[in-house]
Amino acid sequence: MAGGFNNMLHFVGVVEDTHDRTNAGRVRVRAFGIHPPRVSSDVEDSVPTAHLPWATVLDGSYGVSPVIPSIGDWVFGFFVDGREAQQPMIMGRLPGMHLNLPGGTGEPGEDGYLPPESIHNYGKPELHRYQGGEDLDKGQTLIQRSSQESFIEQALSEETFDEPPIAMPENNLNNRVFASKNGDNFIVMGDGAESESSDYILMSHSSGSVFQIDPNGTIFIKSFGDQYNTTDGVLSSYVTGSSHTNVQEDWSLKVETGSGKVFVSGDLDIECENFNVTARSNMNLHAGVKTNMSANGISVLATGDDINVGAKGNMKFATGDDDTKGGFYVQALSGDFHIDTYKTNMFSETYTKISCKGTPAVSEQTIPYADAGHHGIEINTPDIIHLDAGVNLSGKAGGKLSLEGTTIANLTAQKVDIVASGGTLNMKSSDIANLDSNATVQLGNGTQEAATSTISSIDSTRGAQKDLKDAQVSTTEVATVMSPGTLPKSQAKKKAIIKRLKSFITGIMPTGDD
Repeated sequence: MAGGFNNMLHFVGVVEDTHDRTNAGRVRVRAFGIHPPRVSSDVEDSVPTAHLPWATVLDGSYGVSPVIPSIGDWVFGFFVDGREAQQPMIMGRLPGMHLNLPGGTGEPGEDGYLPPESIHNYGKPELHRYQGGEDLDKGQTLIQRSSQESFIEQALSEETFDEPPIAMPENNLNNRVFASKNGDNFIVMGDGAESESSDYILMSHSSGSVFQIDPNGTIFIKSFGDQYNTTDGVLSSYVTGSSHTNVQEDWSLKVETGSGKVFVSGDLDIECENFNVTARSNMNLHAGVKTNMSANGISVLATGDDINVGAKGNMKFATGDDDTKGGFYVQALSGDFHIDTYKTNMFSETYTKISCKGTPAVSEQTIPYADAGHHGIEINTPDIIHLDAGVNLSGKAGGKLSLEGTTIANLTAQKVDIVASGGTLNMKSSDIANLDSNATVQLGNGTQEAATSTISSIDSTRGAQKDLKDAQVSTTEVATVMSPGTLPKSQAKKKAIIKRLKSFITGIMPTGDD
């Protein structure tokens, strides 16, 4: 190395090996005029690549972004040890187009300065296509342009939008390109000095995935594979305009802890095939004006508690039509049916039927009163009960039939028949008994016994039920419907408050056994 720095030997050569096992970024260089060309292996004076000395690459970035020349690059440098030529250093790369064929591809002994490993660079322009504007049909450019989506329908809207176009290669020497060794992965820092359309930033991957900021400042990201976004802190998004998301397959959102909120100042429209909502605790729906539900069929099931329905105004039910003849059905075979009203009106277009099996009640319910043993049908009122039939009015009892009036009991008709078909007819009055007729009144005509038996009292047919005649027949439980506006805060917030409270108490409490 004596006199090396005083008598350095400069050279131009081609890189043939970059696999430096010391990870120092060194390369093997075949220096023209110093090392014989690599030709056929049977040539006696041929120098194999493995016998070339390792060259140190000078790094002007001071380690920030060191660049290692690629196989096939022509480089310029010097030998530190002068003509001994064993310690080369590379100062830079010589740009140019590879037009030499690899060694061994031509005639025997023909020089070839393009290693076989970089045959793909043969005839390739030196400048990147986003600087020279050539090779528009190479790389991912065609994939990106052909896969540009247009007329994408916005959700629940007739409006459409297009993907912004990706910048195409152009002849612009003002562009700055940071490319991988093969040039398929690159970043373009466009320069708008020549044209406004060149003022962009483009980061492109060989797969076609791209990130772009166009001259208008529009940011476009497109992935030809999967895309993941993980944030350990807070992720905030603020959009002063509109936000649209189109998903071709499934979409899901999961909040691991805490609560979720959605606030929309205008309308919120949701359209789907099946709409399923599961609430592990309570589900609350609140509308400031009205809640409307429409479906081909509606089912409501309470599996462990009551169903409460309340209305400030009227509660209306309408069922069926001339085609379906749908009705209104209520079934409570193991419980009670109560209706409490200020006025009760019932209307039937064809007939009204009230039936009861008369099985004595065995329930242990105490509302409205203890009803074990009660049976039959009762109609009670402290005033008037009026039965009016346009044609016939019939009453029939398999046992006793009792009619009682504390003041007057009247039977009025064009003809009145009172017949004891197989037993005794008893008529009795504690005061005056009057029989009046415009024709003949007959008494004792064939009568076998006097009317000494007492009329059967209506109370005797009622048993234990007679003492509850004036009691409130129905005590319907009033529905308690809670407005979501008055609901307590979520359990997640409660837990957070308790946690902060415990932390505060722990902070102010003295330490020690006390």
